[in-house]
Amino acid sequence: MAFAHGVLIAPEHIRILQNNRTHVQINGDKQLFIRGEWITLTTQDTELLFQYSQGLRKFVPEIVSIAVDGVELGLSSIEAMFTGIGSKAQQAEWRELVRETTFQWMSRFVRTNEHFYLAPQSLNELDYFLHGELKPQLDNLARHTVGAVWGALRDALRHSDSNFERSDNQEWQSVGELVDKINLGLDAKAVELEAKSALFCQRMQELDKIEQQLQQRLPALSAYDVVVQKD
Repeated sequence: MAFAHGVLIAPEHIRILQNNRTHVQINGDKQLFIRGEWITLTTQDTELLFQYSQGLRKFVPEIVSIAVDGVELGLSSIEAMFTGIGSKAQQAEWRELVRETTFQWMSRFVRTNEHFYLAPQSLNELDYFLHGELKPQLDNLARHTVGAVWGALRDALRHSDSNFERSDNQEWQSVGELVDKINLGLDAKAVELEAKSALFCQRMQELDKIEQQLQQRLPALSAYDVVVQKD
């Protein structure tokens, strides 16, 4: 199962996006706009639209939260390592690297207060995101930033104590421990996703059936098939 279009969930509306532009909008779970045009609905249309909206509202935030929590877990571990270490310029550089990396990942998953955005993708792609993309990225980020932190700490202590030494092996062992901690957290998120995958698929199939009923009654919606089954 997959989302063929981007979906943005907000308290007052739901938006279906293509290329970052809104093509379908549902206001208050009962008003439908397609390409900016208000669509007149029957009582049965409105009931189906409400069911569809409620399904998206329950489902999309849960998927986004699993992905966002995984990213925040790794980044918070990294940030904790360089708080108060190094010069202000070094800290600014490390934080900028974290922000850039976060922005790249979060273009697919956004959670801001009560707003949630999920980019077009399948459940399999979400699993790949946690395993194939996020783990290597966090690993590289940890080794870059934390290695620099240990270097700054070592230099600072050497200036204050000429007897202080820390071997490269000890330094990278500490980085490796952090990477292991991050990976354990991401593995927990992946297990959570796997445990919920059957439920997620069932919900998406139910949403797909409601969507198909809406499309039969409102042919203009057929061009915006959000929930799809991939071969």
